[in-house]
Amino acid sequence: MINIKVAYNRGRDVQVYLNYLYQFKSYKHGRNNIREELLNSYPEEFRIALNNAPNRLEAARVAKNYLKDRYIGKRSYFRKVALMLEEAWIKQRADIERQLADLYGQKVPFQMIWVYYTTTPICPYNFRKREIIVSYKRPIDVQINILKHELNHFMFYNYFPELLEEFGKEKFESLKEALTVLTNPEEKGYPAQQKLRQWLKKQQGTIPEIITQDKWKKYL
Repeated sequence: MINIKVAYNRGRDVQVYLNYLYQFKSYKHGRNNIREELLNSYPEEFRIALNNAPNRLEAARVAKNYLKDRYIGKRSYFRKVALMLEEAWIKQRADIERQLADLYGQKVPFQMIWVYYTTTPICPYNFRKREIIVSYKRPIDVQINILKHELNHFMFYNYFPELLEEFGKEKFESLKEALTVLTNPEEKGYPAQQKLRQWLKKQQGTIPEIITQDKWKKYL
């Protein structure tokens, strides 16, 4: 069974601000102006300060000050929400692990996942460190779905690393995102993968069986 440990860490939260609000350093997957749209939900004073930061060091200072002013008094609330997520996960993890194992035709090899809250809407992850970042503002059931989404990614990384060399980073990441339609059909998905997601919805069998087909490649 996968165990999770949930916490808020301001240092990790600052890194999310740097990598997605100061500079959007991930694949956009067909999303236009995503950084600007993310920033629009923040106070004008903060947006101006972050946009005017000449480097990441200064941008980190801006983010730290913003978080200090608004979240320093919420530590007990973060602990409360973290406990709620941990308890909800214990109740649902068996079903989620069973779904992932059935989809991949392989056991779920992860024993511990570290979950860190962010005050941004973005939910990145670090497969190597087994870390998932979750927006604390989302309802607990949505947070559970985010964990399932990211664990689908982790399964893909674990069982199909050879596809990275075969297709290159961008197509590899695009396939990874599209496959989440099989665990998270409630999600709209990214613009770049819509045709592949629709095709995947109609397929039968495990993900390894689907990947051995050639038809999906034309949608990348």
